Amino acid sequence: MRSLLFAASMSVVLSSLAPIRGSPLLRTLLRHRVTPGALRRSIQPAFSGSRKNKIVRGFALQGDSKAQNTADMEDYSGDGDNVLRVMSDSAEVSCLVADTTQLVAEAQKRHNLSITATVALGRALTGGLLLAAFKAEGDAVQLKFSGRGPLGEIMVIANNDGNVRGRISNPTFEVPPREDGTADIKNAVGKGALEVVRSNNNPYMPFYKPYTGVVPINSGEIAEDIAYYLAASEQTSSAIGLGVVLNPDGTVKKAGGWHIQVLPMASDETLVTLECNIQNLGSTTELLANGVPTLGISQALLSGLADIEKATFSLKPKYGPCEETNLEERMMRAIAALGKEEAVKLLDENDGIVEIRCDFCAHTKQFDREEIMTMLEEVAAKGK
Repeated sequence: MRSLLFAASMSVVLSSLAPIRGSPLLRTLLRHRVTPGALRRSIQPAFSGSRKNKIVRGFALQGDSKAQNTADMEDYSGDGDNVLRVMSDSAEVSCLVADTTQLVAEAQKRHNLSITATVALGRALTGGLLLAAFKAEGDAVQLKFSGRGPLGEIMVIANNDGNVRGRISNPTFEVPPREDGTADIKNAVGKGALEVVRSNNNPYMPFYKPYTGVVPINSGEIAEDIAYYLAASEQTSSAIGLGVVLNPDGTVKKAGGWHIQVLPMASDETLVTLECNIQNLGSTTELLANGVPTLGISQALLSGLADIEKATFSLKPKYGPCEETNLEERMMRAIAALGKEEAVKLLDENDGIVEIRCDFCAHTKQFDREEIMTMLEEVAAKGK
């Protein structure tokens, strides 16, 4: 598999199956739905076609009750985490760009992450966010990288409202950097499998069935593997870039990413323009480090396809949900699932105290015998 790596702590790939050159890649994925192996054999890197300026127009998203229309809000051009979505005027291209600096910094602090783990989990958190944001109400995405590298399993859960949380098996493990000084995420993650689960908890969609797709981890660089999944499992033509920039002391300086999806029946002209824009974008990591806002990255990605002044929709991402009440409810449900006999056994073995830790939020809560027995009685009453 050929891919294109940009600069420090950043990876970007177009459908994870070829260099970012020429329209045959997007055209083949979009129109013929061939297998990844056949696709690799069919690509002939080349540029062709002409450019034509287009103007963005509003695009209504069904079910996005929490998304805000930026016609009625302040433009995101400064500091602060945010996710922007814009569309070309022909609705052929969807572009999401995220600034996740504060989100990744919170994850680093909660899990006491090493430098390598910060970059790996930071990319995964941003990738999960980009796959879930602005979907239907109640939609959620779970990414699980089961790699055989020293970092172990990486899991991320994100929903349509911009909530995202994650965990990593060995958060403090450090891997020596590459010769160029960049984090060696490929070897830290290792070979294995990427499992993606799409689900919906909306009670008005009772017939929605979770969808699970599994693909091999081909690179371990996170972005390439997500893009490979989208092409091989969901049959969508996409480009994705993820970046984490660290300060000299190892803290998060900047984090973010972008996700381009080409919608059905895109014209050759649109494909050529889009590919040129991605080629000319350069390193997402450098853009983030230089303070280019999400709106500026959106403008660069859709240059010649959209005259962007403001994003069509935006939201503010958040690590979580990790609120105290939310955590307690989830923990109590976990204890209740054990049943009375097992719960009493745990209490007896631990001096009347059961301690539960949330691996996603790194939060620990203790429950005494009275609390647990009361909870079990409530569960039993509901079951009658």
